[in-house]
Amino acid sequence: MLLSSFSAFFLAVAGIVTAQEQQQQQSTTNGTSLNPVASQYGSTFKNTGGKLLTGFVNAYVIFYGDWSSTNGTTDQKTFLGFVDGIATTPWFSILDEYTDGNGTPVGKLNLAAALHDSGSAGLNLTDHNTHKSIILNAVKSGYLSENNQLDSNGVYVIILGPDVHDSEFCSSNCGYNSYSDQFQYVFIGYPGACPETCTPPSIQNKSPNNSPSMDSVITLFSHELQDILTDPRMDAWSIRNGNDVLEVGDFCSGTNTSPEQWFGKTQTTPDGASYNLEFHDAKYLVQTIYSKEKNTCLLSK
Repeated sequence: MLLSSFSAFFLAVAGIVTAQEQQQQQSTTNGTSLNPVASQYGSTFKNTGGKLLTGFVNAYVIFYGDWSSTNGTTDQKTFLGFVDGIATTPWFSILDEYTDGNGTPVGKLNLAAALHDSGSAGLNLTDHNTHKSIILNAVKSGYLSENNQLDSNGVYVIILGPDVHDSEFCSSNCGYNSYSDQFQYVFIGYPGACPETCTPPSIQNKSPNNSPSMDSVITLFSHELQDILTDPRMDAWSIRNGNDVLEVGDFCSGTNTSPEQWFGKTQTTPDGASYNLEFHDAKYLVQTIYSKEKNTCLLSK
Protein backbone atom coordinates (compact mmCIF):
# COMPACT_ATOMS: atom_id res chain seq x y z
CA MET A 1 0.00 0.00 0.00
CA LEU A 2 1.08 3.56 -0.63
CA LEU A 3 0.90 4.90 2.91
CA SER A 4 1.22 1.85 5.08
CA SER A 5 1.64 -1.31 3.11
CA PHE A 6 3.02 -3.22 6.06
CA SER A 7 1.68 -0.47 8.26
CA ALA A 8 2.43 -1.85 11.68
CA PHE A 9 2.19 -5.04 13.61
CA PHE A 10 -0.78 -3.55 15.45
CA LEU A 11 -1.72 -1.15 12.66
CA ALA A 12 -3.57 -2.86 9.86
CA VAL A 13 -5.37 -1.99 6.64
CA ALA A 14 -8.58 -1.15 8.46
CA GLY A 15 -6.89 1.03 11.08
CA ILE A 16 -5.34 0.68 14.51
CA VAL A 17 -5.44 -2.80 15.99
CA THR A 18 -4.54 -2.96 19.67
CA ALA A 19 -2.42 -5.69 21.20
CA GLN A 20 -5.48 -7.15 22.90
CA GLU A 21 -7.40 -7.22 19.63
CA GLN A 22 -4.50 -8.89 17.86
CA GLN A 23 -4.38 -11.60 20.52
CA GLN A 24 -8.10 -12.15 20.06
CA GLN A 25 -7.66 -12.37 16.29
CA GLN A 26 -4.81 -14.84 16.65
CA SER A 27 -6.84 -17.04 18.98
CA THR A 28 -9.70 -17.26 16.48
CA THR A 29 -7.70 -17.49 13.24
CA ASN A 30 -6.71 -20.91 11.95
CA GLY A 31 -2.95 -21.01 11.50
CA THR A 32 -3.24 -22.42 8.00
CA SER A 33 -6.16 -20.32 6.78
CA LEU A 34 -5.69 -17.36 4.45
CA ASN A 35 -6.21 -13.81 5.62
CA PRO A 36 -9.17 -11.82 4.22
CA VAL A 37 -7.11 -10.26 1.41
CA ALA A 38 -5.80 -13.59 0.11
CA SER A 39 -9.16 -15.29 0.60
CA GLN A 40 -10.99 -12.66 -1.43
CA TYR A 41 -8.47 -11.84 -4.14
CA GLY A 42 -6.01 -14.74 -4.34
CA SER A 43 -7.69 -16.58 -7.21
CA THR A 44 -8.03 -13.47 -9.39
CA PHE A 45 -4.87 -11.55 -8.48
CA LYS A 46 -3.04 -10.47 -11.64
CA ASN A 47 -0.80 -7.82 -13.13
CA THR A 48 -3.06 -4.99 -14.25
CA GLY A 49 -0.59 -3.89 -16.92
CA GLY A 50 1.98 -1.80 -15.09
CA LYS A 51 5.75 -2.16 -14.96
CA LEU A 52 7.79 -4.23 -12.55
CA LEU A 53 11.37 -3.71 -11.50
CA THR A 54 13.17 -6.26 -13.65
CA GLY A 55 16.73 -7.02 -14.67
CA PHE A 56 19.39 -5.57 -12.40
CA VAL A 57 17.70 -3.76 -9.48
CA ASN A 58 20.17 -1.66 -7.53
CA ALA A 59 19.46 -0.79 -3.90
CA TYR A 60 20.72 2.52 -2.52
CA VAL A 61 20.53 2.75 1.27
CA ILE A 62 20.42 6.03 3.18
CA PHE A 63 20.91 5.83 6.94
CA TYR A 64 19.36 9.09 8.08
CA GLY A 65 20.05 10.74 11.43
CA ASP A 66 22.44 9.65 14.16
CA TRP A 67 24.06 6.27 13.51
CA SER A 68 27.36 7.07 15.24
CA SER A 69 27.06 4.76 18.25
CA THR A 70 28.61 1.31 18.34
CA ASN A 71 25.15 -0.22 18.13
CA GLY A 72 24.31 2.08 15.22
CA THR A 73 27.37 0.96 13.30
CA THR A 74 26.52 -2.68 13.94
CA ASP A 75 22.92 -2.12 12.87
CA GLN A 76 24.04 -0.64 9.57
CA LYS A 77 26.18 -3.69 8.86
CA THR A 78 23.27 -5.97 9.75
CA PHE A 79 20.89 -4.27 7.34
CA LEU A 80 23.42 -4.06 4.51
CA GLY A 81 24.21 -7.74 4.97
CA PHE A 82 20.53 -8.55 4.54
CA VAL A 83 20.17 -6.42 1.40
CA ASP A 84 23.38 -7.80 -0.06
CA GLY A 85 22.33 -11.44 0.17
CA ILE A 86 18.55 -11.65 0.16
CA ALA A 87 18.25 -12.16 -3.62
CA THR A 88 20.15 -15.46 -3.34
CA THR A 89 17.62 -17.06 -0.99
CA PRO A 90 14.73 -19.47 -1.66
CA TRP A 91 12.51 -16.83 -0.02
CA PHE A 92 13.29 -14.31 -2.76
CA SER A 93 12.75 -16.89 -5.50
CA ILE A 94 9.03 -17.02 -4.66
CA LEU A 95 8.80 -13.60 -6.31
CA ASP A 96 9.61 -15.27 -9.65
CA GLU A 97 5.87 -15.98 -9.85
CA TYR A 98 5.25 -12.27 -10.37
CA THR A 99 5.95 -11.24 -13.96
CA ASP A 100 5.36 -8.37 -16.36
CA GLY A 101 3.35 -8.55 -19.58
CA ASN A 102 6.22 -10.32 -21.33
CA GLY A 103 6.56 -12.98 -18.66
CA THR A 104 9.70 -11.44 -17.17
CA PRO A 105 9.92 -11.86 -13.39
CA VAL A 106 11.09 -9.24 -10.92
CA GLY A 107 14.80 -8.53 -10.96
CA LYS A 108 17.39 -9.56 -8.41
CA LEU A 109 18.18 -6.98 -5.76
CA ASN A 110 21.78 -5.77 -5.72
CA LEU A 111 23.35 -3.63 -3.01
CA ALA A 112 24.83 -0.75 -5.00
CA ALA A 113 25.71 1.90 -2.42
CA ALA A 114 25.01 3.23 1.05
CA LEU A 115 25.63 6.47 2.87
CA HIS A 116 24.98 8.25 6.14
CA ASP A 117 23.05 11.54 6.14
CA SER A 118 23.10 13.16 9.57
CA GLY A 119 20.11 15.39 8.79
CA SER A 120 20.14 17.29 5.49
CA ALA A 121 16.36 17.80 5.68
CA GLY A 122 16.22 18.31 9.44
CA LEU A 123 15.36 15.89 12.21
CA ASN A 124 11.62 16.55 12.24
CA LEU A 125 10.22 15.12 9.02
CA THR A 126 6.73 16.21 8.02
CA ASP A 127 5.68 14.60 4.76
CA HIS A 128 6.59 12.40 1.81
CA ASN A 129 8.07 15.32 -0.10
CA THR A 130 10.63 15.65 2.67
CA HIS A 131 11.50 11.98 2.29
CA LYS A 132 11.97 12.47 -1.45
CA SER A 133 14.22 15.46 -0.80
CA ILE A 134 16.48 13.27 1.33
CA ILE A 135 16.95 10.97 -1.66
CA LEU A 136 17.65 13.85 -4.02
CA ASN A 137 20.19 15.29 -1.58
CA ALA A 138 21.90 11.91 -1.35
CA VAL A 139 22.11 11.54 -5.13
CA LYS A 140 23.49 15.05 -5.52
CA SER A 141 26.16 14.32 -2.90
CA GLY A 142 27.93 12.02 -5.32
CA TYR A 143 28.14 9.10 -2.89
CA LEU A 144 25.37 7.01 -4.45
CA SER A 145 26.45 7.16 -8.09
CA GLU A 146 29.46 8.24 -10.09
CA ASN A 147 27.47 10.60 -12.29
CA ASN A 148 25.05 11.97 -9.65
CA GLN A 149 22.10 10.63 -11.63
CA LEU A 150 18.93 8.97 -10.35
CA ASP A 151 18.45 5.29 -11.10
CA SER A 152 14.92 4.88 -12.46
CA ASN A 153 15.09 1.08 -12.12
CA GLY A 154 16.61 1.12 -8.65
CA VAL A 155 15.23 1.22 -5.13
CA TYR A 156 16.17 3.97 -2.69
CA VAL A 157 15.83 2.98 0.96
CA ILE A 158 15.65 5.49 3.84
CA ILE A 159 16.19 4.12 7.36
CA LEU A 160 15.75 6.56 10.25
CA GLY A 161 18.04 6.78 13.24
CA PRO A 162 16.78 7.12 16.84
CA ASP A 163 17.06 10.92 16.88
CA VAL A 164 14.69 11.53 13.95
CA HIS A 165 10.98 12.22 14.37
CA ASP A 166 8.55 11.64 11.51
CA SER A 167 5.00 13.00 11.66
CA GLU A 168 3.37 9.76 10.42
CA PHE A 169 5.68 7.18 11.91
CA CYS A 170 4.26 5.13 14.82
CA SER A 171 0.78 6.58 14.29
CA SER A 172 -0.08 6.03 10.62
CA ASN A 173 2.69 3.68 9.53
CA CYS A 174 5.95 2.00 10.41
CA GLY A 175 7.12 2.06 6.81
CA TYR A 176 5.83 2.45 3.29
CA ASN A 177 6.86 2.34 -0.36
CA SER A 178 6.15 5.07 -2.89
CA TYR A 179 7.55 6.77 -5.97
CA SER A 180 8.13 9.99 -7.88
CA ASP A 181 8.32 10.52 -11.62
CA GLN A 182 11.98 9.53 -11.58
CA PHE A 183 12.44 6.92 -8.85
CA GLN A 184 10.80 4.63 -6.33
CA TYR A 185 11.70 4.29 -2.68
CA VAL A 186 11.09 2.63 0.68
CA PHE A 187 10.87 4.58 3.92
CA ILE A 188 11.19 2.93 7.35
CA GLY A 189 11.29 4.74 10.67
CA TYR A 190 13.06 3.77 13.89
CA PRO A 191 11.00 0.94 15.45
CA GLY A 192 12.68 1.46 18.81
CA ALA A 193 10.59 4.62 19.20
CA CYS A 194 7.40 2.54 19.46
CA PRO A 195 8.20 -1.17 19.79
CA GLU A 196 4.67 -1.95 20.91
CA THR A 197 3.53 -0.79 17.46
CA CYS A 198 6.38 -1.42 15.03
CA THR A 199 8.17 -4.48 16.40
CA PRO A 200 6.83 -8.05 16.06
CA PRO A 201 5.91 -9.38 19.51
CA SER A 202 8.21 -12.37 19.07
CA ILE A 203 11.35 -10.19 18.85
CA GLN A 204 10.49 -7.31 21.18
CA ASN A 205 12.72 -8.64 23.96
CA LYS A 206 15.17 -10.88 22.10
CA SER A 207 15.97 -10.62 18.41
CA PRO A 208 18.23 -12.67 16.11
CA ASN A 209 20.82 -9.91 15.70
CA ASN A 210 20.56 -8.60 19.26
CA SER A 211 18.84 -5.43 18.06
CA PRO A 212 15.03 -5.53 18.19
CA SER A 213 14.85 -2.21 16.35
CA MET A 214 17.06 -3.20 13.40
CA ASP A 215 15.59 -6.68 13.23
CA SER A 216 12.17 -5.01 13.02
CA VAL A 217 13.45 -2.81 10.19
CA ILE A 218 14.42 -5.96 8.32
CA THR A 219 10.99 -7.50 8.88
CA LEU A 220 9.34 -4.32 7.64
CA PHE A 221 11.67 -4.16 4.66
CA SER A 222 10.86 -7.77 3.76
CA HIS A 223 7.27 -6.62 3.25
CA GLU A 224 8.02 -3.40 1.38
CA LEU A 225 10.49 -5.19 -0.88
CA GLN A 226 7.74 -7.49 -2.14
CA ASP A 227 5.56 -4.50 -2.97
CA ILE A 228 8.11 -2.24 -4.60
CA LEU A 229 9.50 -4.94 -6.90
CA THR A 230 6.09 -6.16 -8.09
CA ASP A 231 4.25 -2.84 -8.04
CA PRO A 232 6.67 0.12 -8.11
CA ARG A 233 4.11 2.58 -9.54
CA MET A 234 0.92 1.18 -7.97
CA ASP A 235 -0.35 -0.02 -11.35
CA ALA A 236 0.96 -3.58 -11.70
CA TRP A 237 0.43 -6.29 -9.08
CA SER A 238 -2.08 -4.35 -7.00
CA ILE A 239 -5.79 -4.08 -6.31
CA ARG A 240 -7.73 -0.89 -5.64
CA ASN A 241 -10.07 -1.40 -2.70
CA GLY A 242 -11.73 1.94 -1.99
CA ASN A 243 -8.97 4.26 -0.80
CA ASP A 244 -6.61 1.37 -0.17
CA VAL A 245 -4.13 -0.21 -2.54
CA LEU A 246 -3.57 -3.90 -1.83
CA GLU A 247 -0.23 -5.31 -2.91
CA VAL A 248 1.61 -8.62 -2.69
CA GLY A 249 2.79 -8.00 0.87
CA ASP A 250 -0.78 -7.51 2.09
CA PHE A 251 -1.73 -11.10 1.22
CA CYS A 252 0.31 -12.40 4.18
CA SER A 253 0.00 -9.62 6.76
CA GLY A 254 -2.49 -7.36 8.47
CA THR A 255 -5.80 -7.89 10.21
CA ASN A 256 -6.78 -11.53 10.81
CA THR A 257 -3.44 -12.89 9.65
CA SER A 258 -2.24 -15.64 11.97
CA PRO A 259 1.40 -15.70 13.13
CA GLU A 260 1.87 -18.89 11.10
CA GLN A 261 0.71 -17.19 7.90
CA TRP A 262 2.63 -13.99 8.65
CA PHE A 263 5.98 -15.57 9.51
CA GLY A 264 5.72 -19.24 8.61
CA LYS A 265 7.61 -21.79 10.67
CA THR A 266 9.96 -19.97 13.02
CA GLN A 267 12.95 -21.26 14.93
CA THR A 268 14.49 -20.00 18.14
CA THR A 269 18.08 -19.09 18.91
CA PRO A 270 19.66 -20.36 22.17
CA ASP A 271 18.87 -17.03 23.84
CA GLY A 272 15.22 -17.10 22.78
CA ALA A 273 15.09 -14.96 19.62
CA SER A 274 12.71 -15.97 16.81
CA TYR A 275 13.88 -16.23 13.20
CA ASN A 276 12.74 -17.90 9.99
CA LEU A 277 15.49 -17.18 7.46
CA GLU A 278 19.22 -17.81 7.60
CA PHE A 279 21.95 -17.01 5.09
CA HIS A 280 25.58 -15.87 5.16
CA ASP A 281 25.82 -16.96 8.81
CA ALA A 282 23.09 -14.52 9.87
CA LYS A 283 19.50 -15.02 10.99
CA TYR A 284 16.46 -12.85 10.27
CA LEU A 285 12.71 -12.70 10.82
CA VAL A 286 10.99 -11.96 7.50
CA GLN A 287 7.40 -11.85 6.35
CA THR A 288 6.23 -14.73 4.20
CA ILE A 289 5.42 -14.20 0.51
CA TYR A 290 2.11 -15.13 -1.07
CA SER A 291 2.48 -17.89 -3.65
CA LYS A 292 -0.17 -17.65 -6.35
CA GLU A 293 0.69 -21.15 -7.53
CA LYS A 294 0.11 -22.75 -4.14
CA ASN A 295 -2.40 -20.21 -2.80
CA THR A 296 -0.64 -19.83 0.52
CA CYS A 297 2.05 -17.84 2.31
CA LEU A 298 5.52 -19.35 2.04
CA LEU A 299 9.11 -18.89 3.14
CA SER A 300 10.34 -21.07 0.26
CA LYS A 301 8.86 -23.24 -2.50
